[in-house]
Amino acid sequence: MIKSIDHSEPISLYLHIPFCKKICNFCDFNAYEGIDDLIDDYEVALINELTIWLPMLSNKKIVSIFIGGGTPSRLDARKISNILTFINQSTNVDPLSEITIEVNPDDIPDWDLNELNKSGVNRLSIGIQSFQNDELELLDRAYTADFAKKQIINLKKSGFNDINLDLMFGLVNHSMENWISTLEQAIELMPTHLSCYALGVEDGTLLNYRIEKGELPSPDDDLAASQYEFTMKRLLDASFSHYEISNWSLPGMKSVHNSSYWKMQEYLGVGAGSHSFVANKRFSNIKNPREYIEKIMEITERRKNNNKVKMIQISEGEEITDETIIKEAMIFGLRMIEGISINEFYAKYKIDPRIKFNSLISINKKRGLLIESDSAIKLSKQGLLLSNEVFADII
Repeated sequence: MIKSIDHSEPISLYLHIPFCKKICNFCDFNAYEGIDDLIDDYEVALINELTIWLPMLSNKKIVSIFIGGGTPSRLDARKISNILTFINQSTNVDPLSEITIEVNPDDIPDWDLNELNKSGVNRLSIGIQSFQNDELELLDRAYTADFAKKQIINLKKSGFNDINLDLMFGLVNHSMENWISTLEQAIELMPTHLSCYALGVEDGTLLNYRIEKGELPSPDDDLAASQYEFTMKRLLDASFSHYEISNWSLPGMKSVHNSSYWKMQEYLGVGAGSHSFVANKRFSNIKNPREYIEKIMEITERRKNNNKVKMIQISEGEEITDETIIKEAMIFGLRMIEGISINEFYAKYKIDPRIKFNSLISINKKRGLLIESDSAIKLSKQGLLLSNEVFADII
């Protein structure tokens, strides 16, 4: 199953922008505040890294581009346009490709929305998290709920109609009433997509530190489960299709880019700390933005004399074994509400998942967490609530 690069397969492109005005207390992503002086050099480094990857991308069709962070909206619209123009002129981007950028509401007033519209961006993902002012303050978000709603309305007036809103339930000091209010306000804004996640308290974050010090209580897992169950019912009533554990969309508006991850399709990550999955190899770039810029400059200078210089800025990587690939395909497939198609799984991996994972499937069916039919294996409603237990069994 291990393979070389298949130039006929589609690929998704991820661009990482590590700049933030302020790091939120729950964030453990590769993000930095106070380094905006690097933005100009980082733009050049991104384009130079893309240049290095052009031979691999030359015959592949790019079906989605996702600009994430950090806070990509720290870059002005002209820089975003410059990067996307280079990609469009140098690679084979599908004319119908999904091009998404993550947005912080407080950056929107400083953007040239006309320039952004012309750049090719056709989908926005806005990190709202909550429409409750006290919760926004707790999460270190530098805006009010009313401000955020006004910005979303302005984006729609400017022609951006494909909008995802990120929302968090299971917050510290949360209540069902607050979550219902946030969800209703989100629905009223008529987004095309909603990503609703339970708050994860990650090691090394300020939020985790405050909880460990006793300044804040831990999130209530039972409340989070009730909020998730309510979300499934309410969004179904609002005509949203639940297609992945944490994602809902209006008909025809599923995220192409995120779906490529769950379907184990190839993706290339560009930028500091970005991750890639190409030809059954996973690898990632240097995390520190300054070191990333310096390394790309070094490679670019060396390539002027020898265009076969390798991507030495990659800091770590591994070739994934067939066994790991199959386990990951099982986990990612079960994240999808429709589950794993037995025929498609067999066609891709030459293995019947019912045989490979017979014991696991049997145990979790008895626990009420998995449902098996002649054509598919999927999580039950209870399994969606306890999916991590099923995934741990697979690992």
